Amino acid sequence: MIKVSVEINLGYRATNLTTNKRIENVPLDYFKDNLLITGKNNIRRLMFLSHLLDQFHEKAPDIGVLLIKLKSNADLFVYDLDEQYKYGEDSLEIPYFYETEFNERNREHFADYISALFGFHFEMKIVIGNLVRRMKLGEFPSSIVDFLDNLRDYLIKHPYSGEFTESNARSIENMISFFQNDPIIEKTLWISLDLPEWLRQWENGKMICIDLSECELHHQKILVTLILQAVKNLTPVTNSDIPVGVVVLEDVDDVFEKVPHEEYIQRYRMNSDYWSDISTKNYFLTKEQLEEAYGDKNYLMNVQLERAYEDSILDEFHYRDISLITVCMDTSKIYDAFIFHSYIQVYTDRQEV
Repeated sequence: MIKVSVEINLGYRATNLTTNKRIENVPLDYFKDNLLITGKNNIRRLMFLSHLLDQFHEKAPDIGVLLIKLKSNADLFVYDLDEQYKYGEDSLEIPYFYETEFNERNREHFADYISALFGFHFEMKIVIGNLVRRMKLGEFPSSIVDFLDNLRDYLIKHPYSGEFTESNARSIENMISFFQNDPIIEKTLWISLDLPEWLRQWENGKMICIDLSECELHHQKILVTLILQAVKNLTPVTNSDIPVGVVVLEDVDDVFEKVPHEEYIQRYRMNSDYWSDISTKNYFLTKEQLEEAYGDKNYLMNVQLERAYEDSILDEFHYRDISLITVCMDTSKIYDAFIFHSYIQVYTDRQEV
């Protein structure tokens, strides 16, 4: 059994934002809150993270570590990994939904992140929620394409306005085509009867790497979100004295790029009378109209995904005592929520921070 008195050495002093004190040897229970590692020098970030994970391996060997690689896998030799899973290999299965119980909170979270990942209209969360209320645990289709087929059919059978239904049916069909045209990601997102092997090993205290470094950015956003959802849903609330598991997100600058809210507002204001008039007449703007109004075809994905991380991932990791270590080059370019949720911050470009 791991003792609460165990300390993890950071290698140099960092700032604990809850006390505003400098620390070097960090009590293990501090890692129940998130850690942010940032700095422009790749080598320094790598060596610090390697040192940190070595400390976990040595002093807390029963705590599983999941390392998610996003930029490069050339440095994996510095980590003492038990297993590596690479995107495109049959061994990597990432469930688009995994749950041990299915309550209203879980349904809401599921609707939030599915709507965000696929860039559906805001009100599609209600449609998704209504559909999954009709499903019992274990009745979800194995294939993400089959789930989207069910969602499209449900929307058509239970229509809102004609324009809303047509617009969102097109969005769903576009996502079905996206997965059908990319058999690797369709095969990867699968619900099986058994727990995915990587998740089982993490639960059993192993150090695991999921290598997504060769994925396109859009694929990474989908896969990382679903990986974190699976980890969160596997882990019950236990009120542990120490972290029950560690998840490391390495090189997140692009995947969690800060949403340009000010630019969106400026673009909308340029034709605000026009868009306000349409919204008044129709009671809403369609997906296509929203994307045009804010000047970004990924607008709905961006704003919803940012909120999903704040509400249904970062907060939930905290409740479940999952230690989240986020590594980036520049904190000013990532979601603010990662900064606000990280009570220990390490700036590797400085000798003292």
